[in-house]
Amino acid sequence: MRVLVTGAAGMLGVPLCAALRRDHDVVAAARADLDVTDARALTERLERERPECVVHLAALTDVDRCQREPETAMAVNAAPVETLAGWCQASGARLVLLSSIAVFDGTKGGPYAEGDRPHPANAYGESKWRAERAAARAGRHLVVRTGWLFSADARDRKFVGRILERARDRAALDVVDDRFGSPTGVDDLAAGIARLLAEDAEGVVHLVNSGPPVSRADLATTLVAEAGLATRIRPVPSSFFPALAPRPAMEAARSDRTDGWLGPWPDALRAALTRARARPPAR
Repeated sequence: MRVLVTGAAGMLGVPLCAALRRDHDVVAAARADLDVTDARALTERLERERPECVVHLAALTDVDRCQREPETAMAVNAAPVETLAGWCQASGARLVLLSSIAVFDGTKGGPYAEGDRPHPANAYGESKWRAERAAARAGRHLVVRTGWLFSADARDRKFVGRILERARDRAALDVVDDRFGSPTGVDDLAAGIARLLAEDAEGVVHLVNSGPPVSRADLATTLVAEAGLATRIRPVPSSFFPALAPRPAMEAARSDRTDGWLGPWPDALRAALTRARARPPAR
């Protein structure tokens, strides 16, 4: 199957393209060579490549920027999906959208499942929820919700990557202990998405590493221990770090369809750190 992947040079895009290439003809479209917000350029690329499946990873994930610039959030995260869905519906191609547990407001007392009703708490979540609804118009579509991604290497500019960078030269770090999620390694997630494609899955699926909800502080504590760092993690409330965009307190997920597919997140974290150590530094 010919698969076009947007956001192919990103933290998830690199391992996903590698996983898909084992069974498919992959067209890797990075941000540098495809501006997904340009509907004409996006359509022209689709017409030229004629993929049977489009996996859309490209997105703006800076939550505070999305809150400050909601029009930009919609232009980057939602509008391109409308273009993709229209093309896929007309051509008979399948559309796979990477979405986020951030489509929920985080007020639930436990992990979110596929059947829970989205109610975003911020502009980023709203843009992803709008993208999900647009994807449904493609006909054959799959929405994969996930969250708290990590790779622990130079491509990781999210929570794990930032903690690793700061912990190397600090004796202590303050980390919030009242926000919970499901940490998910990008290599495991890539394998899970490849499996979903192989099984012709459709609809909405949650896909995260297994384990009960974990706080940011507990994740950081596990991370520095596994990395062999002596940095002390000091738990603090979210109010310690005022932010423009409201953050959901609960971003953990479970699934009626994929529970057990991905192993425990501490194992994935340990494996990611091992791979990061073995990988030569970027030049």
